[in-house]
Amino acid sequence: MRDDTYDLAGPLHVRMAAVPRPPSADGHGGPGIDDIRRALADPLLHEAIELASGSLSAHLDRLAAGEELSAKRLAGIARSVSRYALRRQARPTPFGLFAGVATARIAPRTAVAVRGPGPKSVRLDAAWLAERVRGWLESPEVRRRVSVVWNNLCRTRGLRLVLPGPKGEVSVRRNALTSWAAAEAERPVPYAWLLKQAAAAFPTLAEERADALLAELIRHGFLLTSLAAPRIDAALLDHVEAAVEPLPGAAAHLRAVRAAMETYASAPPGQGLAAWRALLRTVEPKGRPEQPPVQVDLRMDAEVRLAPAVAEEARRYACAMWDLSQEWVVATHMREYHTRFLERYGTEAAVPLAELTDPHRGLGFPASYADRSPEGPARPTVLGADEEARERRALTAELVQEALLGEERELRLTPALIDRLAPSPGEVPAEPPRSLELCLQLLAESPAAVDRGDFRLLASRHLGSWVAGATAGRFADQLGIGAELARLAGGLADRDTLAAQVAFRPHTPRAMNMTQVPALLPHQLPLGTYADPAAPGHLDWRRLLVGADASGLHLTDPDSGRRVLPVVPHMVALHREAPEVARFLVDCVFGRSRAWTGWEWHGLESLPLLPRLTFGRVVVQPMRWVATGALRRAARDPAAWEGALGDWRGRYRVPDRLLVVHWDRTYGLDLADAWHRELLRQEVRRSKPLLFEDLAADGRALGWAGGHSTEVVIPLRRRARRVPPAPRVPAAAPAPSAPPVPARPSVTPARAYRLPGEDWLFAKLYAAEDTLDELLRDHLPALLRPLAPQLDRWFFIRYRDPDPHLRLRLHGEPEALRGTVLPQLTAQVRQLIDLGVLRHLVLDTYAPEVDRYGGPGAIALAEELFCADSQSALTQLGLRARGALDLPTEVLAALNHAVLLESLGGWDWCGWVTRSFPQGGEPYRRHRALVRDLLVPGRAAAVFADRFSCAPLARLWARAPGAAYGGLLLPGGRPDPAGARSILALLHMQHNRLLGIDRAHEGRGYAVLGGFARDRLGRQAAAARSAQEV
Repeated sequence: MRDDTYDLAGPLHVRMAAVPRPPSADGHGGPGIDDIRRALADPLLHEAIELASGSLSAHLDRLAAGEELSAKRLAGIARSVSRYALRRQARPTPFGLFAGVATARIAPRTAVAVRGPGPKSVRLDAAWLAERVRGWLESPEVRRRVSVVWNNLCRTRGLRLVLPGPKGEVSVRRNALTSWAAAEAERPVPYAWLLKQAAAAFPTLAEERADALLAELIRHGFLLTSLAAPRIDAALLDHVEAAVEPLPGAAAHLRAVRAAMETYASAPPGQGLAAWRALLRTVEPKGRPEQPPVQVDLRMDAEVRLAPAVAEEARRYACAMWDLSQEWVVATHMREYHTRFLERYGTEAAVPLAELTDPHRGLGFPASYADRSPEGPARPTVLGADEEARERRALTAELVQEALLGEERELRLTPALIDRLAPSPGEVPAEPPRSLELCLQLLAESPAAVDRGDFRLLASRHLGSWVAGATAGRFADQLGIGAELARLAGGLADRDTLAAQVAFRPHTPRAMNMTQVPALLPHQLPLGTYADPAAPGHLDWRRLLVGADASGLHLTDPDSGRRVLPVVPHMVALHREAPEVARFLVDCVFGRSRAWTGWEWHGLESLPLLPRLTFGRVVVQPMRWVATGALRRAARDPAAWEGALGDWRGRYRVPDRLLVVHWDRTYGLDLADAWHRELLRQEVRRSKPLLFEDLAADGRALGWAGGHSTEVVIPLRRRARRVPPAPRVPAAAPAPSAPPVPARPSVTPARAYRLPGEDWLFAKLYAAEDTLDELLRDHLPALLRPLAPQLDRWFFIRYRDPDPHLRLRLHGEPEALRGTVLPQLTAQVRQLIDLGVLRHLVLDTYAPEVDRYGGPGAIALAEELFCADSQSALTQLGLRARGALDLPTEVLAALNHAVLLESLGGWDWCGWVTRSFPQGGEPYRRHRALVRDLLVPGRAAAVFADRFSCAPLARLWARAPGAAYGGLLLPGGRPDPAGARSILALLHMQHNRLLGIDRAHEGRGYAVLGGFARDRLGRQAAAARSAQEV
């Protein structure tokens, strides 16, 4: 196990429950009205509930007024109050007055002083403000007092201007006025000025009509106003006040609300109930609002200094979990998208982001972006079908079983065990995220215990973030750590990488409360939000260039040539709230083949009981139970509940003290208490909560923090490694004293494509996958024979979309293709469909993969080589059917690869193979004698054809344009990185044509070829040494 992946970055902060956890279960609980009143006698709890839930507060008002409520309603209120009371003891996640934040530092010795809840941060709720702004902008007088800018998420599609949204597109007609407005408001302009310019540009359009049309653009989000700036601060509210001054009472009301907010903010927590209610009356004089009109965050009055051992333990845990992280676990949708990108553009392309994400000009966005459910697209269980994955799954199951049989029921990870469980390095080594931010609950009896190493770190259900500082982002002003966060974010950039802060308006206005982060970086990426695109450091997302390598996509700034690292410095759920462009920017960086994911149970998640999982002092996951089917059924019947609960507890040795976790809600229960057992019944009845052992149930493990449940948020940065710089487009040499300057990458030209009726005819022949060999062997030659006089080249590949089919591409004169080839093709295909050989035929657009195969000057030669390889595949499929080519398929693949590589000219392909493919291992050892007999470098095609009595095969490769094509791919007799990628693509498609789509088998063929090349070069070196000795 490597433990040098990450280093501590800073600044730390803690998330802390507002009140200490009592040593014994204290649920403030019971189903009666007296129980509720006793709970609400705690002024801090009462105030916290008032802030958290308008509906519950309304019920409590009815109770206080003496209103009689049904027993069912009363029990529901009691359960809600109890859950809130329990939640504030066990859950340190910042939420109103239930939990807050404080700064922390690493120091030589641990020192902690917690004095309780400190000052509150109070600001207008984003949803409340957005609703009022929408109404105020209906007034022409207000519009004339604001500035507007055109929404940069708008696209042009035909005769429409289209704007994406959470519920689908909004579009307006692209006419003279809307096109003019888009151009004039490209940068922020006063609305009054825009209206005046409209009168000059369209003299026949009355001012009232122009105002109404422009107002419609504001209403639908095409024009963004300065009242919708991303930061809700004093400057914005001052601007709003000035804008609404013409409206009777509007500015005065806003000033009164702001004054009431200041009054409430000045009241100490637990003493602000009267001020809070006065604030609500100011906001809504006619009654209590449904949602709180302000956002309240709490800063704990605490000083926290932690020993270095805490950060060191977190750092080692992060390194261990990276070693265990597997490929394509998180952003599985990007695996398919990455494949599609490579197939269409290759690895040398630099595609403008606006073009790539256009569904007609490019690939559009990943299909899974349509899923905006709270949990997002389902994260797949990591199973895997290869032998390594099966072994890992079996080992995990064995370890879990052994742990559950032990008395402690604990699975202890060690460096040696992590090495056994870690996936093998991929063909392309994956880099860990540049930074991480981990949330870990510290458990220790005292500061002294921390100093002597007697502590544990409990990994939070909220693991943290792949962007260090994101968890702290919205508290930057409150904690006074903005400058430190800016340094942390700036450290993500380097000579080759430009870090840019992404700003967007969430789909749900209330979510904007979470995005209140100051500008931390000099470069900004505004998306659909009010901003000046020409401001210093602002990047236009539409101009960013997207490229790909073997492990994922990447972004490049077209002006500087630097890679772009999008930074989202907050924790808003992107899958639910962000524009698709924002999601895609982040997925380009983090949706690569491998991401930091933490521990995986490999399909064992549904077990009724999982053991405690530890690594060193870190509890990766406490012991975890889920309700069995019998317990869930009993939860629907109060009379059966107690017996079923006792049986379940006895069978799985469930302790009294548990933590109930459902999504982000966590609270502790004591199952010795009848009311707590009722709370659990209701949870099991209505949902599927996770139940964890409560490692801090008696409060002793929280002694270091005065009894407060506390999470430490630890930012980490990837340790710098000495690696060669990323390959770049050559730039003009700078002055000797200047640092290297990245070149501006050239934009990939617009995609070349051929439509049916032009010089390429592209037909898709759909058939069952297990019949494709038969189709190729028995029917395709006969289908092509009468078409041959009209064709100068043709080729096929196998494909899934996801249905299996052959992609047949035919080149000739357009008139011949339209008048002769297509009618003959359709006639023959109809016969094959009638015979049950084919399912159906589809004609499509052919888009040559120009960049993948060497560029515009090489694609014609590549297509001629595709033609030769296609003919070779058909010939060999026929031989195999007759039993004349009886070879292990991995050997056949290796022989064909050697023939193709040799056709590219006289070059050291054996040396290239040894550098490009893995050691032969078992596949080569098994077939060493056979391969050495059949593969003769320098005469690969001739020997192959001679051994299997197939002279046409040798003539076919002798006529192939490989040498001419190789001259382009092998400058100086060896491939550059781009040429090497093209050669790998040729070999990949050769396997596709002859042996089908099977990555694992393809790898075995490469292993055989690699083993042969190493063997041959080794024998040659040995012979040379012997000759020298003689």
